[in-house]
Amino acid sequence: MWTLSKYRSSKCVKLNTCQRRGTDKLLSTEGIVYGDKVINIRNQNKEGFSYDKYLDERYNISTVSANYVANGEVGIVEKLWEKKKGHSADQHQIRFNSQPLHAYRWYSTVSEEGNNDLELAYALTIHKAQGSEFDTVILVLNEPSRMISRELLYTALTRQRERIVILYNDEAYKLKKYSTVEYSDIAKRFTCLFSAPQIVKHNNQLYEYNLIHKTKRGEMVRSKSEVIIADALFNAEIAYSYEGELKLSNGATTHPDFTIHIGGNSFYWEHLEMLQKEDYHRKWDIKKKTL
Repeated sequence: MWTLSKYRSSKCVKLNTCQRRGTDKLLSTEGIVYGDKVINIRNQNKEGFSYDKYLDERYNISTVSANYVANGEVGIVEKLWEKKKGHSADQHQIRFNSQPLHAYRWYSTVSEEGNNDLELAYALTIHKAQGSEFDTVILVLNEPSRMISRELLYTALTRQRERIVILYNDEAYKLKKYSTVEYSDIAKRFTCLFSAPQIVKHNNQLYEYNLIHKTKRGEMVRSKSEVIIADALFNAEIAYSYEGELKLSNGATTHPDFTIHIGGNSFYWEHLEMLQKEDYHRKWDIKKKTL
C-alpha cells in the first residue's frame, strides 16, 4: 500500500467536489479511489449502464449492456456516487476498456471478509494479465529468479496484440536458456495417472523421464533429434559442446546446436530440422551471413 501514500493526495475531499485523487470513499482492501486503474479478477454477472448520448446510429452500435464483466477486464474509476435513499453505501463507477460505451458500479466498501473482486492494475502479474488483451505490454524480468520458467515466459510473451517491450537486467541472449526443458515446470510434474512416474535427477532438480530429452553424457537437449546427434558424437568419442556461446562478426551472440572440437579446430553443427518453414529459413540465411 506504499504507492497509495506516495502518489495520492493525503487530503480527503467530499464526493460532490471530487475532481482529484484524494477521497474518503474507498473500495476494496487496496483502497481504490477516483481515477484509479483497476482489474476485475472474477467472472460475474452485473448490471451495466449504457451511454446512449455517445452513440451514432450510423455505426450500428448496440445500446444494450452486456451485464457481464469477465475476469481480467481492465477499467478506470470514472465517477463516485454518493449514496441515495434506499442504498446502503456510496458507489464507484467503473468503465472497462472492453465495454467503452457502458459502465458498472461497485459499492464503496472496504472489508477483509468481503469478495474483493477489483484490484489496482498499474502493474499486473503475468497470470492476472492472462484474461486481458493489451495492444502494448511492458514485461519486467529480473535475474536471478526461481519463478521464471519456460511456460511462464511463453505466457508473458503472448499477452500483447501489437508490441511487447522487455526490461531485463542481463544480456538479452541469456533469455534463450528458458526455452530449454531444464527450465520447464511441466517437466517437473509427476502426475502420471496410470503408472508410477520415472523420476530422474539433473543439476539437483527432479524431472519426469518421459517429458525430457537427456543425452548419454547427461545433458538436457531440446528434441529427440538432438539426443541422437549428441549420443552419436559421444559414442564416436568426438569432443563437442552443446549450445556453446559464439560471438558473430556483427557483435551479436548465438548458440550453435553443437560445436565439435577436432585437432584444435572448431566446427559448428546446426541440424536445421525446420528449414522447410519460411520464417525459420529466413532467420538461418541471416545467421549464415554473420558467421
